[in-house]
Amino acid sequence: MTTASGDIASRISRGAVGTSPARRRGLVLLSASMLALALTACGGAGDDGGGTAETSASVIAEAKAAVAKNREGTDRALPISAPKPQAGQNVWLISCSQAGEGCSAPAEGAEEAAAVVGWDLTIVDGKGRPDVFASAIRSAVADDADGIILDAIDCIAAKSALQDARKAGTKIFAFYAFDCNDPILKDQSEPLFDAELSFGNGVSFIDYVEKVQSRSAADYIIAQTEGKAKIIEFTEDDLVITQHLKKGFEDRIKDCEGCEIVKKVPFNLDDFVTGKLGGKAEAALTQNPDANVLYSPYDSALTVGIAQAVVASGRNDDILVTGNEGLTPNIGFTQDNKGQDFITGLPARWVGWAAIDSMNRLLQGEPQVDQGMGLQNIDENGPFPTQTTFYDGNMNPDGTPKQDYAANFKKIWDVS
Repeated sequence: MTTASGDIASRISRGAVGTSPARRRGLVLLSASMLALALTACGGAGDDGGGTAETSASVIAEAKAAVAKNREGTDRALPISAPKPQAGQNVWLISCSQAGEGCSAPAEGAEEAAAVVGWDLTIVDGKGRPDVFASAIRSAVADDADGIILDAIDCIAAKSALQDARKAGTKIFAFYAFDCNDPILKDQSEPLFDAELSFGNGVSFIDYVEKVQSRSAADYIIAQTEGKAKIIEFTEDDLVITQHLKKGFEDRIKDCEGCEIVKKVPFNLDDFVTGKLGGKAEAALTQNPDANVLYSPYDSALTVGIAQAVVASGRNDDILVTGNEGLTPNIGFTQDNKGQDFITGLPARWVGWAAIDSMNRLLQGEPQVDQGMGLQNIDENGPFPTQTTFYDGNMNPDGTPKQDYAANFKKIWDVS
């Protein structure tokens, strides 16, 4: 871990976390995580115990090693070959909501890639509503679509329509979504996705969320507080992904004997619409003056009230605020020290290009391959993207991309 990064832990006690100068603001956009609607099992919201013991040196060392690795980025090699795409394919992409950057950026990437290979790509704004998801899927089937791409839409949110698509022989590919046999669901049924985004080495999306993405934030917290975190954890049980994120985060925090979740703050999608997140954050900060960490399962929850409440509380410089994704406003918050200190970066537009490559393989009966996407830690020390306003793959210290995924796809597709 670098000296600058390691210094954050000591600065928490001095009230000086995050000192980057203000440079820009982002638009408040809802994320894919918020909008992947699903009917799920609900868990409890009680506070965890713990925090009374001393965290072992081995756990802290392991966390610091993970932070150092994740700071460099964990993207892997890009695909080296692909079947040549057949022009004229009729593919529909159903976006969870084009109002949210976490959904719209992948859709834009897919649109760019589809144009390169000569496909007819229809993008439908799902508006975050299961009835719109279902209607769009049935419209795709009626249009004799060759394939449907689900952009952060869980199987359970459009189960009946997806069953109709399967019966019609329409291929279904999904990214950032969970199938109908997800183990966290009370009523599991047969899987309906024909293929999903591949993270390589047999890593499922569940494994990625629980053992990679959420663990990244937990390791950062353990490392930066030297195993002495007192955490306000925001939890959400009305989405499948947030339940997996919670499980992964809490499983890792349990390894930190000196860490404690002092308060769990339950929220749901209605809190976004009604603007209640800021008030919940304000209350939690007031009621837990000893807390030195605030964990949000995803970035959009911070943009619509939590980050603003942290700044207004006067505790912006003595509480570590973490998020996931790397959306435009959150890059700005972290860079400007405005209520967010850390991001687990997940690529945005790259996912859309990978979805077109994956759908091409699916339509041609070829196996899926590792698309190379990992994550990267972003904090007050950067790196901050210079070619996009959002995180879109591993960056060098100066913010330039380490890999040109678009050029690589064009090469392996044998198109100009």
